[in-house]
Amino acid sequence: MAGLLSGCSAIDALQPPAVVDIVRTIDNKANITTQDYDQLEDISALVFQQIRDIDPQIHPQLQLSSRTRFIDEIRERTESGFGPDLIITDSETALTLYRSRLIDPIQLSEQDRQDTPQSLLDLVTAKDGALVARPVNQFVQLACFNKERLPTAPRSLEELKQSSSDATFGMAVQLKDLFWSAEAFDASPALKAAMDSPSTVQAHREKVTAWLRWLVDSSYQQNIRFLNNQGNLRDGLIRGELDWITCWSNNLRGLKQKLGDRLGVTALPKGPNQNRTATTRLEVWALGRNSSPLQRRKALLMLDFVTKPWAQKTYSLATNNAMPVSQKAATVVASKIPGGNEALRNYISAERPLSKMRVKARIFRDPVRYDTISDALLDTIYDIQTPEQGAEQILQGLREKR
Repeated sequence: MAGLLSGCSAIDALQPPAVVDIVRTIDNKANITTQDYDQLEDISALVFQQIRDIDPQIHPQLQLSSRTRFIDEIRERTESGFGPDLIITDSETALTLYRSRLIDPIQLSEQDRQDTPQSLLDLVTAKDGALVARPVNQFVQLACFNKERLPTAPRSLEELKQSSSDATFGMAVQLKDLFWSAEAFDASPALKAAMDSPSTVQAHREKVTAWLRWLVDSSYQQNIRFLNNQGNLRDGLIRGELDWITCWSNNLRGLKQKLGDRLGVTALPKGPNQNRTATTRLEVWALGRNSSPLQRRKALLMLDFVTKPWAQKTYSLATNNAMPVSQKAATVVASKIPGGNEALRNYISAERPLSKMRVKARIFRDPVRYDTISDALLDTIYDIQTPEQGAEQILQGLREKR
């Protein structure tokens, strides 16, 4: 490290300073507040300081942005020539930015790819084969609950159904927040088969129908509520309107600040297949299009820095809310991250978990397929169509060639 620092310092002393403009999306449906910055300040300051120890000529400037108008904001800034150098967001947003020609693809060597599971790279690979962003963190989907109102969280969907008369449960209707329930009913193979084959076997149709029927049955239950988004769920839990919600590990700090010792965290309930493989949401870093050659070099240096195994381990342990994408680092920190041990199974080169993750990648990176399933979920949950009709809509939409 000493040699690296001295070598870089000697070289960069001859170069001018470079301000690296960074925009990071957060799950905030309203205006960004100073509290939002405070929640990210500790880890951001640590990362930026260590980057500047290696290259003192880098001057990172972080700006937070709500997801509400994020794509439009990046488009307006890019068209005016003041687009960010780095964008920190989720994989689906990165793919949308790439399709809108608002970010540049990333070139990775085979060596750089080796420590990252291919299934994660698949999530940020466009249909034209371009890698649109680099995976950095994974947030694990969990169940958050109020221990005063619900001393023991349900371990299965059957337990959830039985306990719903005594507690209020909340789920978000967005596909990215409900996909775990499709896997709980082992619907992933059916979705994969629909994308790969022009015909559908009855067993696959029954799997998807069973999943949708559970969602409909849940919507009929008095104390299970489907809300629009994850932010509404968190607000409901904090205000005491909900006792249990699906949540993501990157939101635990904010919930802990509001609920204190009342906050309970556990794995999502098992479904009929009794398998519990953690669902994760990928955080990625993408390259903006307005960078000067110097800013681009510095942005790539920062990106290379935060994906080193030792850096991944350090920052995951500092926050305790994200799993590294580095397989080496993940094995070290898994036991310290909520849901980490279950998420670690996704790194194992077994066909079943990798196959599930690739199904998710194919759906999430294709806006037409994503919208097809999302529309079917809403129409079914809101009783506009039957589960059987919803299943046929999903499978037919996935069968259509892209």
